[in-house]
Amino acid sequence: MAYGLLNGKRGIITGALDDKSIAWKVALKAKEEGATFTLSNAPIAMRMGAIRDLAEQCEAEIIPADATVVEDIENLYNKSMDALGGKID
Repeated sequence: MAYGLLNGKRGIITGALDDKSIAWKVALKAKEEGATFTLSNAPIAMRMGAIRDLAEQCEAEIIPADATVVEDIENLYNKSMDALGGKID
C-alpha cells in the first residue's frame, strides 16, 4: 500500500544491479511512493546486471558513473538535474 510519501521528490539511486540489490528494492518502493529519480551504477556493473529492466519499470533514466572518477560524478549530477527538471531533493 502506497501512501504518497515521496510525491514530488526527485533524486538519484545508485547501486541497483539486480532484483536482489537493496538499491533495486529502494527504487521500486520510491517509485511506488511517488518519487522521480535517475539510476546509476558503474559501467561494468551495468553490463552484468539488469538495471535496464528496473529503469523501464520505474520510468527512470540510467546514467553510468564510476564513483572513483570525479568527472563521472559531476556528469551524473548534471545529467540528473537536467532529467529531473533542475532539482534534486
